[in-house]
Amino acid sequence: MTSDPNTASPRRVHTGTPIPEPEVPAGVEVIRDVAFGPHERQSYDVYLPRDATRPLPVVVFFHPGAWTRRDKRAVRTMFVLEHGFALVSIGYRLAQHAPFPAQIQDANAGLRHLIEHADTYGIDTTRMVVAGTSAGAHLGTLAVLAKDVPEFAPVPGFNPCGMVAIYGAYDLPDMIANQDEMEIDHGGPDSALALMIGGDPAEHPEALKTMSPQTYVRPDAPPFYILHGVEDIVLPWAQSADFAASLARAGVAVNFETVQGAGHGHELFRTAPVSDRIMAFIADVASRKSGQKPGS
Repeated sequence: MTSDPNTASPRRVHTGTPIPEPEVPAGVEVIRDVAFGPHERQSYDVYLPRDATRPLPVVVFFHPGAWTRRDKRAVRTMFVLEHGFALVSIGYRLAQHAPFPAQIQDANAGLRHLIEHADTYGIDTTRMVVAGTSAGAHLGTLAVLAKDVPEFAPVPGFNPCGMVAIYGAYDLPDMIANQDEMEIDHGGPDSALALMIGGDPAEHPEALKTMSPQTYVRPDAPPFYILHGVEDIVLPWAQSADFAASLARAGVAVNFETVQGAGHGHELFRTAPVSDRIMAFIADVASRKSGQKPGS
């Protein structure tokens, strides 16, 4: 049923959820701005617990921001540092800097550089878990799943232990097709997707499909933990539910959780008990050490 344009509430452009920059826990060494490319966004930060036994298992995080905002300091998984894990937050060029696929190319370039220099930081990349929120969940899942797309410059042999995907976008054609059901405008000329694609998203269905992690679901994917807030008006939780179902049908081990009372970027995802469950998943999958270095 089509909404009556005279009665429907106008959709708005999401300008970001106010979230303070996270504090680094005591006893953590921070190495800022490790460059893997010429653009200022092509760098990563390394967080190393000083008292943990090395080599350290590692969580690689991709930041949120609708592909147009925030930077690598907007870490949403700082809690892993209190459990003996290193944390690396990888930056990437935003849509206003370069159109897609620059963002996933940067995500992969950062992963490749980290793997090649892991010994420098005392990091064990055979115990790597990828994580991301919102746009970062989209890019992280692309890096994990779209390993056979030359245009994305994937990391050869990339095989992380698991993926934590929090309130992300996974099926962009579906998101645009169901735009009328959302309060946030994802398809207008001022939307992030329009900037990423270089035009009206509805007129570029193949580009949306190419950008979607849903396109690359594969049976050999690592275990996934997918979370989404029930009160999310930015990205509908159905995006996560449908994506989790597709992974399960492909034979991938997947945990899917809806978080009651949580909207987009809500603090419930960064605090106990939700953060405890995320940490338990990370610790579990990282304990199943593959024995083969990614990229080899």
